[in-house]
Amino acid sequence: MHQKNLNKNDARGFTLLEVLVVLIIIAIITAVSILAFGQFGRGRREKIIVQQFMRTIDVAQQQAILMPSVLGLGISPAGYQFYQYELPQAQKPGHWYALRDDVLSNTRAFKSVFHTTVKSIATYSNAQKSHDMKPEILFLPSGYVTPFVMELSGVSHNYRVTVTNNGSVTLKTEEIVKNKK
Repeated sequence: MHQKNLNKNDARGFTLLEVLVVLIIIAIITAVSILAFGQFGRGRREKIIVQQFMRTIDVAQQQAILMPSVLGLGISPAGYQFYQYELPQAQKPGHWYALRDDVLSNTRAFKSVFHTTVKSIATYSNAQKSHDMKPEILFLPSGYVTPFVMELSGVSHNYRVTVTNNGSVTLKTEEIVKNKK
């Protein structure tokens, strides 16, 4: 039988230092991921969606002024969609169409997160509502925005977003208190 002499360089396996480095790296990654997921719970997600919607209102108003164009906002239980008005030309009537290359709209923003209720839209009633894709909320090149009030009811908070005719957006937040028995 032939026996091979093992010296220090021929040893196979990991040193204690290598194992400890790997364990420390795994512990750091685990701690960071736990902290990150803890901050993005349901309540945090709701707040981020509402803040994004409020910033979108501001950006839409600025876009209407700078382009200049008439924009419209349609709100559904699942999200919101922006439209642009195409002026009438020759014998063609004007019409609304969804924005092309649209970064403003988010048609699924509220889905499975909020129960959405539009409380009021100035100078608008349900009798005027039709099914021809006319948005209810307008953003004019003059800076005017159709005033509206909208409630977003989530699991942890109720949010009331109020938009005035000058485009000012305010938010009222109400925490939902759950009774524990």
